[in-house]
Amino acid sequence: MLEKIKHIHYMFHISLVFIIFPIAGVISGEYPLLTLLWTLLFVLAFYSVLISQNRTVQWLAWWVMIAYIFYTSVWLNLGFTWFIFYLSNLLIYELDEISFRSWRFVSFIVLQPMILTGVYMVGQVSPWQLLFFLVTFVFSDAFTFGLYRIRVSEEIKEEKRKQNAKLNLFLAENERSRIGQDLHDSLGHTFAMLSVKTDLALQLLQMQAYPQVEKELKEIHQISKESMNEVRTIIENLKTRTLASEFATVKKMLEIAGIEAQIDHQLDTASLTQELESTASMILLELATNIIKHAKASKAYLKLERTEKELILTVRDDGCGFASMKGDELHTVRDRVLPFSGEVKVNSQKQPTEVQVRLSYKERN
Repeated sequence: MLEKIKHIHYMFHISLVFIIFPIAGVISGEYPLLTLLWTLLFVLAFYSVLISQNRTVQWLAWWVMIAYIFYTSVWLNLGFTWFIFYLSNLLIYELDEISFRSWRFVSFIVLQPMILTGVYMVGQVSPWQLLFFLVTFVFSDAFTFGLYRIRVSEEIKEEKRKQNAKLNLFLAENERSRIGQDLHDSLGHTFAMLSVKTDLALQLLQMQAYPQVEKELKEIHQISKESMNEVRTIIENLKTRTLASEFATVKKMLEIAGIEAQIDHQLDTASLTQELESTASMILLELATNIIKHAKASKAYLKLERTEKELILTVRDDGCGFASMKGDELHTVRDRVLPFSGEVKVNSQKQPTEVQVRLSYKERN
């Protein structure tokens, strides 16, 4: 119990300072002694909502708080209406249910006209008292809706952060696998061969078969030079990307983000220059990343086609699109297409959003 109380945010503890008002009223004789019992039950109910995982206990605690606020506002002092903010903070920051259709939220709203009706029935309500109630309720509702929007916004940001972290991890793992496969395929057998030839050279050296030793050393030297060239090639390849691997990566990324992806491509890239294929791959990745981070889409369509002169990449989604077009959208993609006399065109701003990238076609020499 104490451990759970320690984990409660300190602001919830501080907010209970207002409990001093009903206690002071009892001490001064303004309120009946029974108010102390009611107030103690209110505090216990408040902490029960904060720390209890039992739904029945939470249900009872919530209605105890509702009853206390109604009783003190109607029969003790109009100022206790402000205790409704205890419910507002619990609704937004402590309870899993933040739907406006939840029974807690409905009871929070219904309590307000109930207090007004109770006060009217107990005694005549003056215009100033009516204004006080209206201001209190409007402020509490605006406060609750404002907190709700902030919490939803924070949850969306947190979800995006987790999603981006998952995507970054996937990309890192994908790149690590690629490097590992390249190293295994190209250098694994090379080191095995060097080990065998080194052992053989040592044996020949013990046998004083110097001509054969010289031959083996020359072969070891040649293999070493070739392996160095292979390492350089691997490093160079890390700077380039292939459309085949990028389409697979993008499809997986979209699936992780919960976006249904439809891929339509012509992957006959044998005649494309390495530079063009790498640039097209990076553009594809960047457009897919934009959909995930900004579009709020559920479906995406990616198409790659070729004409006699151009490589055409079309990306479409059912997301929120561009709110307005200022001319500097997708500036990173536009920078990438410049060396190829390419073009970036937004065919549709929203519903659906469609971006088309054209790159002049160049054949390998």
